[in-house]
Formats: sequence, structure tokens, C-alpha cells
Amino acid sequence: MCHASLEIKVSNAQISVWEWKDKAYEEIKHLPILKQMHLIQERTKQTIAQINMNKAKNKASLPTAR
Repeated sequence: MCHASLEIKVSNAQISVWEWKDKAYEEIKHLPILKQMHLIQERTKQTIAQINMNKAKNKASLPTAR
């Protein structure tokens, strides 16, 4: 019986996401679930605010149409 080798390729971006996720989990795993949820919610709000600020900066730096 012959077994074919299956090679799985994972992008560097996906590896970075996994590493970030593991780090985030390690930071909060010892906390009670409600505290975990609160921290996740606060971090999400901060991330969204940063994304929106970056969008506004990028939009402001675009040349205006004539």
C-alpha cells in the first residue's frame, strides 16, 4: 500500500494570526469569564477606533476630485 505525502502550506499571515490569538488567550485565561469578555470587548473597541482613525487619515490624504 502506498501513502501519498500531503503537504499543507500555511501563510505567514495565518501563522501571525495564530500566534496573536495564542498570546491574547494566555493573557486572559486565568481571569473569570466575565472579566475575559469585558477585556475582549474593550480591546475590540480600541481596535475599531484605531481602524476608523486610520481610515479618516487615509481619506483626508487622498487628492480631491475636480
